[in-house]
Amino acid sequence: MMKYITHCLAVSMFFLSFSLSGQDVEISIDHPDRVNAGEDFTVTVTIKKGSLTDYSRFSQDIPLGLSATNVSSPNADFSFDEQRVRIIWLKMPDASEISVSYLLSVDSRLKGTFNLGGVFAYVVDEERKFLNFDQINAITIVPNRSIDPALIVDIRDFRGGAAVVPAAVSTGTGFAMAVRQKPLLLNTGGYLVHILIDNPSGSKYAKVEETIPSGYLFEEVNSNEGIVSHAASTVKFIWMKLPEQSEFEVVYRLVPKQNEPQGNMLIEGLLTYTAGNENRVAEIVQMDVSLDNLTTAQKRNLLDTGTVPAGNKTAPAVKRETRPPSTSTNVGSASDRVIVNTRVLNRGTGVYYRVQLTANLNAFDATTYYRQAGVDREVLVEQHQGLYKYTIGPFQSYDQALSYKEKVDRLPEIEGAFIIGYQNGNRVATRLLG
Repeated sequence: MMKYITHCLAVSMFFLSFSLSGQDVEISIDHPDRVNAGEDFTVTVTIKKGSLTDYSRFSQDIPLGLSATNVSSPNADFSFDEQRVRIIWLKMPDASEISVSYLLSVDSRLKGTFNLGGVFAYVVDEERKFLNFDQINAITIVPNRSIDPALIVDIRDFRGGAAVVPAAVSTGTGFAMAVRQKPLLLNTGGYLVHILIDNPSGSKYAKVEETIPSGYLFEEVNSNEGIVSHAASTVKFIWMKLPEQSEFEVVYRLVPKQNEPQGNMLIEGLLTYTAGNENRVAEIVQMDVSLDNLTTAQKRNLLDTGTVPAGNKTAPAVKRETRPPSTSTNVGSASDRVIVNTRVLNRGTGVYYRVQLTANLNAFDATTYYRQAGVDREVLVEQHQGLYKYTIGPFQSYDQALSYKEKVDRLPEIEGAFIIGYQNGNRVATRLLG
């Protein structure tokens, strides 16, 4: 499980045990005692669920000035809305112990202390029960030294508003730490948003946060190994470990919501990263440039000097989205669609096999979860019979699929994997394929 703690500090753990129908259930919350204003920290909730199998929900009210981003919530639906974290299981996983984790981002103006409580709701013998609990150990916010002391507010008195962030810090004589290509209008009526980032050398962490216009749905295209979250008007990409390239890119798509008016295509964004023990923030600069048409050297020059090569200043007014041509050998590849950071299976044609890992009522970030679990191939999602089904492949023969299934069976986070066959886009029992 990924974990980010801004300092080597003591960690608080709140532990609670209670009995359900003779079966002990234990809950623990793990977080640092001290956190820095303007940075993120990880909260991990571990539930030893005993005999619980059906609907359960963990909810937690978050003080103003903090916002939550999902890191890992296996088999659950994670949401953060109106300062409340909600983690819901329609059906609990089979494992006896469940861990979920999320990042809490601290406004750079804050100081003071706060506590994290919560409510765990569950169903026993068709009766809904609730457990209310409070975290005893407080979390202390260390003020941000780069903020004017007159602007720093105790978290108990914070009432929201636009965050005050340190002035952008450039590296050397660089033009920008991040450049956003002018959003590209697609033939579908949506927009493609493409950002080039100057990888901050020595940074332990980085975050891109963008405010997007109303009336659009967010779809991830390329996160470059980042953790992705989005709310009604905010998109976040978070890296606990940065890519190796000196420049890297992220791409996302904005899709018009049906029967809703679309706001003006105005996007504002910030890149946050660390330099030593300081948190630094740089504005994402929007330019009329086609990043796809730049060489690596030209991208480096763009970040350093702001120079756009001749003939590259104006992107096409409308870009037509296309898919690779399908052939008779198009078996179980990934489509361009994404559901919760996981690419959708293009079932294709022909006969092939895939290894199914799980089937859930709710979609989840299988890309991140299974990568952390040790799976070394891409996991794809498909919707089938009212469920989100997550599979690995394709494999040309049953023996190849069986060999890989035996490999994932040895991973501690994976239980119950099995092989499924496909014939001309249809799921079929493997015995029917010979």
